[in-house]
Amino acid sequence: MSFQLHKNGQYIPCDLAKLRDMARKGDLAQDEYVYDERIKQWVGAAQIAEMKDAWNIGENEATVAMDLTPEMLAMFDASQGGGAAVAAAAAAAQSKPEPAPVQPAARPPQRVSEPAPRMPEPRQEAPMSRSSSASSSRGPSRTAGKIEDPTMTTLKNVICFVFAILWLIKTYDEANNFWGEKRFTWWHLLIPIWGIIVMWKFFKNVSEMAQAVGANVPDRAVIYLVGQMCTGGLLTFYLLQTDLNAIWQHMGAKRA
Repeated sequence: MSFQLHKNGQYIPCDLAKLRDMARKGDLAQDEYVYDERIKQWVGAAQIAEMKDAWNIGENEATVAMDLTPEMLAMFDASQGGGAAVAAAAAAAQSKPEPAPVQPAARPPQRVSEPAPRMPEPRQEAPMSRSSSASSSRGPSRTAGKIEDPTMTTLKNVICFVFAILWLIKTYDEANNFWGEKRFTWWHLLIPIWGIIVMWKFFKNVSEMAQAVGANVPDRAVIYLVGQMCTGGLLTFYLLQTDLNAIWQHMGAKRA
């Protein structure tokens, strides 16, 4: 049976033995997603039937010899193995606190044979696991923006200049909330020359946002800028809102 993990932007082929070994070592969280080729979909690692007990660490038992004191040995000698002395010795041994179980030496990790280098591309993109967002990802939390219809957004912005300004304010605020800091100020666009530089930085920022959350959004900063200069924003409004929607949807935002 074959599985795949999505880590650090790569798909890693695994078999069941490797998944169980990763779970025992703490390298695989129970809620981390695994692509199960048997059913052709992504599932939580703990949802795989063969993995349900992979995170249970069994307690090893060890036999500990009973420590007999000199007084107990003398009682045995005096009675020559009599039943009363044996009972007294047993009672004395039971009254002593039991020593802690001896932990066995850690076993070296088992070498797992790698499967054949066959890496079929999954049909669907790996979803973000809960541990990634909290911190399997171990990164800062992100705030998703609002999903809007690109066609309606473009029409409103072209028909009325006020709508375009309000849309710019909204998108800049969403980018600042995403990074958790104020990186962009919309009214800087009104400053000659500097406004073009700010516009270009914001267009490049869309690709950076997509890479930060793993969304499949191309870098179209040049197309945004050309569309802004040559079409009066008609092309830019539509493409930019479409790419922002893809980022918000990848982060779990729902269409209103």
